[in-house]
Amino acid sequence: MLKEFLSQVRDQVSTNIKKSIGKTNPIEIAMSYSALSESKMIRAGLIFASGKINEGISNNSLITLASAIELIHTYSLIHDDLPCMDDDDFRRGKESCHIKFGEANAVLAGDALQTLAYEMVCNDIDLDPDKKINAIKLISSACGKNGMVYGQFLDIENESKEINKEIIENIHSLKTGKLIECAVMLGQVGNNISQQNEILLKFSKKIGLAFQITDDILEVISDEKTLGKNINSDRKNQKSTYINVLGIDEAIKRSKELSKSAILDISILKLKEADMLIELAKYISYRER
Repeated sequence: MLKEFLSQVRDQVSTNIKKSIGKTNPIEIAMSYSALSESKMIRAGLIFASGKINEGISNNSLITLASAIELIHTYSLIHDDLPCMDDDDFRRGKESCHIKFGEANAVLAGDALQTLAYEMVCNDIDLDPDKKINAIKLISSACGKNGMVYGQFLDIENESKEINKEIIENIHSLKTGKLIECAVMLGQVGNNISQQNEILLKFSKKIGLAFQITDDILEVISDEKTLGKNINSDRKNQKSTYINVLGIDEAIKRSKELSKSAILDISILKLKEADMLIELAKYISYRER
């Protein structure tokens, strides 16, 4: 059921992204190279899954918001792979953007993907002005100086340092968790049921942290072919991960605890439409890639 759901999401979002980027110049080609490469599209899936319990949003707008979040995610990966950041030359099963097109063009492609995400939201004819503002605010807040970007800063700042559980969870919650949190809440644009939004926010924070902890685990126990990226990057850059802070067993335990707790939270809503959110919460902690 989840596999089919994500496949449908991937088809709709990829088609929209391809149409939105175009292929009229080298930067668009570099943008498409990264944005249309094979992706799990978990963030896009979370938007659609969350949107199932929001009667105030159209499927076309869910496609728009899911496309925007995937463009933001791809831009972050392009920049994350740069030599001045994590210096990775392999992403989503192929050469990183800066290896394929050069460092300057990769920076520009990432910048263009980020701005295109906001343009897509602005151009959505089904979203009224208030919903557009809400969506843009959610994305910019999740990605900016107190969100993903700051998490990336802390990740680099704490290389080679001994840190504790509180610090590593804060880094993970910002660097990775904020965009996943944003995805869940984007599916609720236009929904003003406060109790439901509060529960979904708690749910999203837990699965966002679980996602990055699971990434840390997979980098240790999996292989490059399965993950589609370098598995020695954290070691090479002397990154602080959940594994080297608390150990593999504690990491596995913590990820599963977060997933189970998130599912309990959302079960309070007693909505059959929340079924795919529950499936995604399970997948995030039990996935193999």
